[in-house]
Amino acid sequence: MVKKQREVNAVRRGQTVVVVVLSLVALLAVLGLALDGSRLYRTRRILQNAADAAALAGAQELAMNPTTTSPAVIWRKVVQYLQANAPNYTTARAWLVQGSTRLQEITNGTGSSIPVGANGVEVQVQRNETVLFGGVLGQRTALVSARARANAGNLKTMPARSDTIPIAVHYEIIRNANVGDLLTVWDGFQVSVQTPPGSPRNYGDSSNPYSGWLNLAWIHNPDEATIGNREVNPSRSQDNVNDWILNGNPYPIIAGSLFGNDGDFIMGDPGIRAIGLQELENKRQQYVNQGRRPIFYFIVFDRYFDRSGMSSLFPTHGGFPNSYYFHVIGFVAIEVTEVNWQGSAQGGKYVKGTFVAFVRSGDINPNSSFSGDAEMVKSVALTE
Repeated sequence: MVKKQREVNAVRRGQTVVVVVLSLVALLAVLGLALDGSRLYRTRRILQNAADAAALAGAQELAMNPTTTSPAVIWRKVVQYLQANAPNYTTARAWLVQGSTRLQEITNGTGSSIPVGANGVEVQVQRNETVLFGGVLGQRTALVSARARANAGNLKTMPARSDTIPIAVHYEIIRNANVGDLLTVWDGFQVSVQTPPGSPRNYGDSSNPYSGWLNLAWIHNPDEATIGNREVNPSRSQDNVNDWILNGNPYPIIAGSLFGNDGDFIMGDPGIRAIGLQELENKRQQYVNQGRRPIFYFIVFDRYFDRSGMSSLFPTHGGFPNSYYFHVIGFVAIEVTEVNWQGSAQGGKYVKGTFVAFVRSGDINPNSSFSGDAEMVKSVALTE
C-alpha cells in the first residue's frame, strides 16, 4: 500500500514538473513576443518620423525651386533627413508624385528632370530589426517599413497677424512673372513687372485695373456660418489701415479656387492709396534695421465685382455696401525695396519690390493652381 502511494506521488511530481516547464516556455514566449513587439513598434515610429521629415523636406525643395531643382537634389534632401532621424535604416526609395500618383522614381538621384505636374514626394524606408523570439523559430530579423507622402501647393489660409498688407494684384501678373522680377504697384491703376535687365511690362488701365487697395475689416465668404463673421467695418475710409500694416491682417484670409465662387471676397477699390504707404515704409525700415528681410504678403485676385455682381453671386446674402469686392485665390511674397508716398497722384506714389519664393506651414488650396504660379506662396503638408 505504501509502495503504491509512493508511485502515485512520483507520477504527480513528474506531472507538476512538466506543467511548470510548459508554463515557463509559454511565459518566455509571451515575454519574448512582448519585447519584440515593443522593439518593432519603436522602430516603426522612428522610421515613420524619418519618412515624414524626408518627404516634407523633398516637397519643400520642389516648392521652393520648381524650375531649378533636380531629382538628384531632392534625393539628397531625402537622404539627409532620413540619416538625421533614422541613421540605421537599411533601404530607402523615393518618388516624385502628382497628388497621390507616382510619376517618377528618384531613388539614388535617378532621372534627369522634374516631370510636368509633379507636386510632391513619396518616401519609403525600411530596416531589418533583430528579434528575440523569432530566433527560436529560425527567423532572426523582421523587416519594418514606413511610408510618407508630402505635397506642395498654393497656400489656402493666411493666418491672422501675418505680414499681409492691404494690396492685391491680379493673377495674370503672377502668371507672367518670375522669382526675382521687380514689381511696381502704382497709385493709379497700373502695375509694372520688370525682368532685369529688360524693360518693364505694364498691366492695367482705368477700365481694367490690375491692383486693389483692400479693406481688411470687411471680408465676405460664402461659408461664413462656419468661419465666423468678418464683415466688421463697411466704411471705405479704412481708418485702421496703419494697424493692418504695422501688425498684419486682423483676420485669417482664405483663398478660393481660380474663377470659383468659394473663398474670400474682400471689399476694396482699384489701385492703391497713399494712406498707409508711409507706415509701410516705416515698417520696412524697421525690418531692415533689425537685420530682417522686409518681406510682405500681397493678396492675389482673379476677378473683382461691384455690389450688383456680388448680389447676383450671393442672392441670399443681401446688404452688400456699394463698393468693389476682390476674389482672393492666394498670396505672393514681395521683398519690398522702396516705398514712395509723396509723389503726385496717378502714378507718382508706388510700392516696389521683388518676387520671392516662399513656403510656409498651412493648408493647401487644391483648386488654385495655374500655369506660371511658382511665385505664389506655397504650403507643404503631409498627405499620407
